[in-house]
Amino acid sequence: MEAKYVRWRDTYLRSSAVGLYCYYNGKGDNGNAITCSEAHGYAMLISVLHRNRSDFDGLLAFFQGFRNEHGLMCWQIRSPHQPGSNASVEPYVEEDGRTSATDGDIDIASSLYLGAKTFGDQRYKLEADRLASAILKYTIHPHLGTPLLGDWANCDSAEAKKLYDSTRTSDFILSAFALFSRMHSDASERSRWEWVLQSTKQAALCCGGSTGLLPDFLTYNTMSQTWQPARAKLLESEHDGALNWNACRTPWRLAHYLATTGDPSIVPLLQHAHRSVRSSKAFNFPTIPAGVDIAAREPKALVDYTDKAFIAPVGYLCYVLGDTDGHSQCVTALNHQEPGYFGDSIDVCIAEQAGHAHEWF
Repeated sequence: MEAKYVRWRDTYLRSSAVGLYCYYNGKGDNGNAITCSEAHGYAMLISVLHRNRSDFDGLLAFFQGFRNEHGLMCWQIRSPHQPGSNASVEPYVEEDGRTSATDGDIDIASSLYLGAKTFGDQRYKLEADRLASAILKYTIHPHLGTPLLGDWANCDSAEAKKLYDSTRTSDFILSAFALFSRMHSDASERSRWEWVLQSTKQAALCCGGSTGLLPDFLTYNTMSQTWQPARAKLLESEHDGALNWNACRTPWRLAHYLATTGDPSIVPLLQHAHRSVRSSKAFNFPTIPAGVDIAAREPKALVDYTDKAFIAPVGYLCYVLGDTDGHSQCVTALNHQEPGYFGDSIDVCIAEQAGHAHEWF
């Protein structure tokens, strides 16, 4: 574990005049961007769980330097110069990067509550309370109790309302909602977070379909008052209703909720998902395809390659459910994958959470 952590830290953590950040653009796919709130959330969780207070404080300073008017982290930060170039990194935010992406803020708030307990400093708890309240105010649906796609979601038009009544399943971070419902200093906020936890869990339980796995996006049908897989191109791609680059994380997030709370209500869904990935040819266990159509009668792989971001969450699902052979196969498969910010960060974050699940509350 230590070697994996050191390799991740050496590869992705970078310094700037503002503080530390997680560099996510090593392959140059994102123009002059250097990081995003999603990456920052992973980095803060990894650092606090690894008891690295120096890194944690550096990451906190960067977060504090790039909060938007709602107190949430700007979803994307850029620099005219990339790390490793001859010039210094100069982080800044374009107007289109000022809105939030929900999962990053949720992970950052979780890390701050953990930091208060781990390092014994209540200043982290003050920051956590402030951020959790902002998440609740700006990125939780006020009527449905599920995560909004970001603080930009609104009801300004019929098309906007469809997005407003949609949710991204990679934001179903139930263990965080449980943490907020226990740790927030305000009793009314704790109660509302319990409502968010139960509402989001219910959405997950209703949408497992024939596989027990969730699609990238769900949309709420106001006529039938039910959650349904999103249509193609709701927000990102023609595969918004498939298990793709968002929902690949849900086996990890939901399994972590079970590991931290022991809530038996989530077990049937996780067991269903486990049976599917272990038995269906479409999932090619342990090398889970990086995209699976789960809406058809029989699941169908969308691509012929895999990624750590798809393998590691399924490996953790096996681990939590006691499938030691399946977990071992996934660990072996991970060792044969190419490095990359997304998969590496998810893999290390899972490893850290697996070792500290008993310390979550």
